[in-house]
Amino acid sequence: MKAFISYVLAISLTVPASSLSAARVGGQTSPPAPSTRAAAAAQPADGGWPRAYDTASGGRIILYQPQVASWPDQKHLVMYAAVAYTASGAKTPTLGTLKIEANTQISVPERLVNFSEFTITESNFPKLSRDQLKLVVDEITSSVPRNERVIGLDRVLAAVDTSEITPKNVDGVKADPPVIFFSQRPAILVNIDEEPMWSPIKDNDLRFAVNTNWDLFALGTPATYYLRNGNAWMTASNVDGPWTPAHKLPDSFSKLPDDGNWKDVKAALSNQKPAATVPTVFVSKISAELIELAGALAYTWVNAT
Repeated sequence: MKAFISYVLAISLTVPASSLSAARVGGQTSPPAPSTRAAAAAQPADGGWPRAYDTASGGRIILYQPQVASWPDQKHLVMYAAVAYTASGAKTPTLGTLKIEANTQISVPERLVNFSEFTITESNFPKLSRDQLKLVVDEITSSVPRNERVIGLDRVLAAVDTSEITPKNVDGVKADPPVIFFSQRPAILVNIDEEPMWSPIKDNDLRFAVNTNWDLFALGTPATYYLRNGNAWMTASNVDGPWTPAHKLPDSFSKLPDDGNWKDVKAALSNQKPAATVPTVFVSKISAELIELAGALAYTWVNAT
């Protein structure tokens, strides 16, 4: 990941501003200057890199060519990309890296790999706060037009040891209802937007999930997970559970940065209390709802008159 930060720094120092102005801005390509037929023929199939986009908040994103890590069976693409993000009104960009995963579709005649349904599974912007990081990830996801989520097939093949191309069908549009969880005892529902997206914490070996409203942490490899519920903490060896009370937290929690991002977490650490009743923890990576009852079902007659 550090290599990509160096990559962005190198490009920002060597590529003139006029070169980036020719990149795609706000999902559209600037009109090309007159060129010869040979130059037009040399245009990359995917439109070229880097690509620049304007965000809804008035910021600016420059996305550099992703580096492909794996593409097993030509179905699921894993790649890393360097990003320069300039917030609205800021004079200098913030540099970071993303891990992007997506199921792919291949167009052999056009020499393109489509990754329109991508997920950012990891992000690292060392200079951004926790809330800023979530905002930037959301803006990157929403600012890249779906029709531009493509990369040249030849670029991908150059990075992986495979030559067999197997196009796959486009799945139909789904409108599935949310998953319903039901409990007759105290319970909580931890909603995660698809797979957990982990971000490092400066000078700490803890990582936190940025795509959930819960304080969810991971530590070590294989990971042990920690979840805050008020002033009580729970732990699990799998993010899906089962979750049990965490009677003692690792020392890494006491080393969290002393800033507003971790105010509630630090308060829970200093006032940690064992839960009188450990709730049932439901974890869902898709849209879900929780129906919680105070004990068994109780019925009463309804007066229909």
